Amino acid sequence: MSVRGSAGMGFFATMAEGIAVAFDSLGANKVRSGLTILGVTIGVLVVMVMAAVITGINKSFEEAMSPNGIATFYVRHWDFTSGGFSGPLDEEEPAFFRNPPLDPEWARDLGRLPGIQSAAPMVEMNSDFGGAYEASVGSDRAEISFLGVGADYLEIYSGDVVSGRWFTHSEAQRRVPVAVIDSAVAVDLFGQRDPVGRDIRIGQGRDGAMFQVIGVYRLPANLFAGLATHYVWVPFATADKYLGIWDRTISFIVRPEPGADAQAALDVTYARMRQLRRLEPGEEDDFAILTQDQLLSLWGQLTGVLFAAMMGLSSIGLMVGGVGVIGIMMISVTERTKEIGLRKAMGGRRRDIMWQFLVEASTLTLLGGAVGLLLGGGLVWAVNQLTPLTAIVPLWSIVAALVASALTGIGFGLYPASRAARLDPIEALRYE
Repeated sequence: MSVRGSAGMGFFATMAEGIAVAFDSLGANKVRSGLTILGVTIGVLVVMVMAAVITGINKSFEEAMSPNGIATFYVRHWDFTSGGFSGPLDEEEPAFFRNPPLDPEWARDLGRLPGIQSAAPMVEMNSDFGGAYEASVGSDRAEISFLGVGADYLEIYSGDVVSGRWFTHSEAQRRVPVAVIDSAVAVDLFGQRDPVGRDIRIGQGRDGAMFQVIGVYRLPANLFAGLATHYVWVPFATADKYLGIWDRTISFIVRPEPGADAQAALDVTYARMRQLRRLEPGEEDDFAILTQDQLLSLWGQLTGVLFAAMMGLSSIGLMVGGVGVIGIMMISVTERTKEIGLRKAMGGRRRDIMWQFLVEASTLTLLGGAVGLLLGGGLVWAVNQLTPLTAIVPLWSIVAALVASALTGIGFGLYPASRAARLDPIEALRYE
């Protein structure tokens, strides 16, 4: 076997030598080398695809929240972002049950505060809170979530009334039994017929009331709009009168005045809520104020846990690839023992030989990473084209994947490279 290059090589010559040897090894042992880089390919593919999907989901969540206005915040009787419900072994009663419900009349009080444009009570009733509700027309039924909201709901949440209209302040105050439905409920209950002006029954089991449909509402286009369907909106006071809402699901939507200082609006609302709750100085809050930033942060924590789990799975792939690197590099050292001995006899330094083998190992894993990036790019394209998900590849995921691939080669190639560098030149030259 010929000696590749001179005994003592410079940095770039060593790099070129290692890369050339790595590709020679791939060509000579395609199956063995392919299996070696397979683990790295899978690990990088998982990182890239999961990063793209999670980034896309986060962007969709931000888009779903942004129409509400970043300054809009919520007053609830408990802070669900801190866990909320306790387990059966917890001694303390959860805040959801410990804290008293909010009084809907307080919304008017909050709406008169300086810097506050409006405050309205809101309630959402579904199978998670208060049991399953149904909307029905004759024998046609649809399980729904209904929301009791204010007449200015559309001023806070985006979306379109595609047919009919929204209910007025007068209808809300007079508790008129009117309802706005989404397109999914419209199709299930009316098919191709126009639902506007027709009556539907809303309730649980035998309990319920008749409502007149006055509009069809379409949620703003985003990923979550496709997941959240079968909604019915009715005036809050009407829901309270006819449907018996669970008071623990009541919250307030508070909207600061345009251009008002958001923190000042939060502060006056917080102070007034403590007065309404009759809390003494130093007494713990029995309510929560949640901002859009807090909700986005909570969402980021949830997706962060998912991403950490996926990173764990991808690291297994990198470790499998790393173990393969050790095997193929040990074989390479054995096959080139005489070449290593000749180079050392001609004055080759240990660090040159070690560096060459590390470059060879990292080239193999980088190649596996590059293949993973290409396959991952194809999967991301397929996700965008064939599913409602939006996948966005962040630049950091590409950099992280390539760096992780290179470090895998260096880390797992360290032992074979060290062994090659420590070979005794005389014994190496005698090797057959």
